[in-house]
Amino acid sequence: MRLSKSKKTIVLSGSLVLLFVIVVWISRSKADKGIYKVKKDNFEAVISCKGEIQSEKAVLINIPDIFGDRTLELWDTQIKDLIPEGSIVKKGDYVALLDQGRIKQLKENNEERLKKMIFNLNDSKIDSAVDLVALRNSIDQFDYDLSNSRIELDQSVYESPAFQRRARMAYERTERQMDAKRRAYLMTQKTLRIQVAREEALVEEFTIKDRKYQLAFDGSRITAPQDGMLIYGRTFGRGGSRKLTIGSYVSMQNPVIATLPDLSVLASETYVEEIYISKIKIGDSTRVYIDALKNQQKIGVISNISNVGQEMSGFESKVFKVIIRISSDNKRIKPAMTTNNEIIISKEPNVLVIPKPALFSDGPEEFVYLKEFSGISRRKVECGNHSDKFVVIKSGLKEGDNILLNKPVNEL
Repeated sequence: MRLSKSKKTIVLSGSLVLLFVIVVWISRSKADKGIYKVKKDNFEAVISCKGEIQSEKAVLINIPDIFGDRTLELWDTQIKDLIPEGSIVKKGDYVALLDQGRIKQLKENNEERLKKMIFNLNDSKIDSAVDLVALRNSIDQFDYDLSNSRIELDQSVYESPAFQRRARMAYERTERQMDAKRRAYLMTQKTLRIQVAREEALVEEFTIKDRKYQLAFDGSRITAPQDGMLIYGRTFGRGGSRKLTIGSYVSMQNPVIATLPDLSVLASETYVEEIYISKIKIGDSTRVYIDALKNQQKIGVISNISNVGQEMSGFESKVFKVIIRISSDNKRIKPAMTTNNEIIISKEPNVLVIPKPALFSDGPEEFVYLKEFSGISRRKVECGNHSDKFVVIKSGLKEGDNILLNKPVNEL
């Protein structure tokens, strides 16, 4: 019995010791995970942004220029049909169909107004002719009266002075009336000519508009200007950038229906927030990771930066479009593939770096929690460049120092 109790005691003691060792090991493991050993490394400051493969050069398939004629009131036109994206087309092949029903309705409305204008013009011409004939007849009658007055005036020389005065007054009155009739005729003639000219101009205007509607109707069937692979165009707005599809609207402000990209020169189209745009420039190196090719890395260079920012969903501030030209002859890369881009804005070889979570601040002062044998203390540091993950330390730390990745428990 005594031996059995001794064995139990030994087993129990051993279990307690083993448990203590496991607890200490777990505690140390957790503590080690919260500690970072300062070391020197090659630092890169990068801006990470998502993008999409596009051709840097492409032939645009736009809506016809006639749709930009403001007199036609074709402000926005709906896409009624569109062949699948990625289709290989030949020059002259059918690509898309715009809303012909709306054009047809506007054309019919214009034709109705044109018919009324032509009818009114013919009426005006007839009325003008009738009015002018009546005025000419009146002038002819007054011309006859004037001749009679002239005869009476000539004969009055054989009469008394009073009779002669009456004859002259009658002649002068008839002559003034004749002048008034002639002036009225000329004024009426001029007025009627202006009126008819205006109506003729309106008829001409709506006749031209009718021909334009026909051109727009014929041009609503969109064809390929050359051979190539079709890529849908994009529309931009507060909701962001999205591809055009059947049912989308296009206008002269955004006329591109689709593109035929030059696949020999590919680029990643991405957007950079305005707080970073001043840090990048044309010619900066980038790394491009293509999602569809299992994040295959390609080297790129910034070839274009937009001059004007725009608002897009998913961003707190305005963004600028950036084009990253890709140096690759990989035929597996296709337009519309998504990418993850890293724009390298600076490099520093062999410098002290720490993870961003290990850096803390108290107002303008930046510091770390340094772990030493005597305990944990705050250590003020001077920082240099930083990326989204790491910070360069200029002073305050040395290689091999241990710092905490989180605040100590007594400061939480």
